[in-house]
Amino acid sequence: MELFSLRTRAAFSLGSSVRTGRSAVTKVAASALVPAILLSGTPAVAASNTLTITTLDRAGKKIAVTTTVVNLATNESRSVRSGQVKKLPKGTYAVLASIDTGLVSTLGASIVTVSGTTKTTLDARKGRKVTLGLSPAPADASLETQTIAQICTVSKSAVERVEAWDFANELYVIPNSSKKLAFAAMRTWTDHSGETDRHAVMYSTTTIPSTPSRTFSRSALATVNVETRRGPSGSVSSSLAVQPIDRPCGSSMYGSLLSFDRPYRTKVFLSPGKWVVRAESYAGTKDGSTWNIGGFYAPRQVAAGTSYNLRFFRAAWGPAAVLPVLHNGRISYSLNNMFADPGFPRQSVEGGDKATATLTFRGKTVKTVKDRGWEPEEKVLNYTVKQSGWYTLTNTASRYYPEITFPSGMLSPRTSVTFRFKAKPRTWVAAPVYAVTMRPVGLNLYNQAKPGSTTNVELKLSRPKGDPDIKLGKNPPVKTVSAKASFDGGRTWRSVQVKKIAGTWTALVGNPQSGAVSLRVRVTDTTGGYTDVTIIRAYAIG
Repeated sequence: MELFSLRTRAAFSLGSSVRTGRSAVTKVAASALVPAILLSGTPAVAASNTLTITTLDRAGKKIAVTTTVVNLATNESRSVRSGQVKKLPKGTYAVLASIDTGLVSTLGASIVTVSGTTKTTLDARKGRKVTLGLSPAPADASLETQTIAQICTVSKSAVERVEAWDFANELYVIPNSSKKLAFAAMRTWTDHSGETDRHAVMYSTTTIPSTPSRTFSRSALATVNVETRRGPSGSVSSSLAVQPIDRPCGSSMYGSLLSFDRPYRTKVFLSPGKWVVRAESYAGTKDGSTWNIGGFYAPRQVAAGTSYNLRFFRAAWGPAAVLPVLHNGRISYSLNNMFADPGFPRQSVEGGDKATATLTFRGKTVKTVKDRGWEPEEKVLNYTVKQSGWYTLTNTASRYYPEITFPSGMLSPRTSVTFRFKAKPRTWVAAPVYAVTMRPVGLNLYNQAKPGSTTNVELKLSRPKGDPDIKLGKNPPVKTVSAKASFDGGRTWRSVQVKKIAGTWTALVGNPQSGAVSLRVRVTDTTGGYTDVTIIRAYAIG
């Protein structure tokens, strides 16, 4: 999701590869009716193709490690223990290994052609230190740093890799000039609090360079301004991390930057390229364990010297921007996307809800589906349209996570959505209605408005196409947009003004002196169809 979970310079190969022996195959004609005569007195055995891998640590001591051996023609991989003879089909293979000397790791790889008896050695003493730095260096010398490195096979399909970390502030890689291999390294700087800036840089090459080091100018980094709020999450704790993506090597490396139990604003400086910024919520369960309960997955292509903004855990989690669709006349709508962040509106942020969906036609309920919470499969309302006419689909959901205790005063505990639309048999269309997303502006880090103030709630109307086989059709002309607010948890409602501000429909909500504000919005089109969305405790007052 953009939501949600959450390691070219050429050098001569220093990994030695030796092949000895050759295959010997004795063929016997099928028509031969007499036994073969073994002149040597020894049973005839067809020679096999074998590979023996030797791994040496940084002291030159032979040690046994589990390597990954990849057939470069088929991308088939297998685990092979060094020091053992392994039978393999003939072919060209990549051997990937991480060799530990105490707490210090050395990554190495070699390309070998297996035919007959083949041997290769990976010698950690030939490793070069991986060093990534910033210029100028961060002023705070106490920042926690971590370097991750990977060696990967180069392939148009599956990529195999080996990875290691600098647990002892040292990490090495054995150079190799083969273009069938790639190298990547990432380094992060953080104090794991919300008080300082943090950095992550990524260096990657085809081949494994003889000098696996690089210094990044801080002026050439991108800036991502991150704001992480509190209020709607099922927990008060969250983490922040980055991952490089869409790289020939290194796309799975994970850089942890922050774990915090309060809202914060921070700057993340990234080297140019494509990254995912991840913000994930985690909660203690009633049995004392800690679970990841959801979060955000925000891919961004960042450029040097450019600033970007990301805001996680906004107020007004509500129904996702997803429309009911007709698959050959069958109405279909998922019950399980009712708590989407308005900044990431396509699906729920966190797992854990109960829901009941009903479909009515001419005042009669024709279908009811219930999700009782944590069902083994996604719950979907499906109904085959038998008669053309107006259908009304309502889905009502509440947060449900029995293993954890929700924070006191959690926002968005309940939501609902109603769609009224025309449907016909045997059609492949999205329902001709709008998805509605509410975005309160001007709130603080706890998603609170000032007592007695006015909050502008931006109303985004959208008609996303989620299925390539479905026709979206023309957007129905909007007739009216109305809104209501409740200050008592949805027991009573009062109308609020709605007008367009800079082209965006906006509800102007006069806030109470305390408590929380629930919101209800209805968008009606000129044909008589409508969408009605309710969010209980959309934002707080404080």
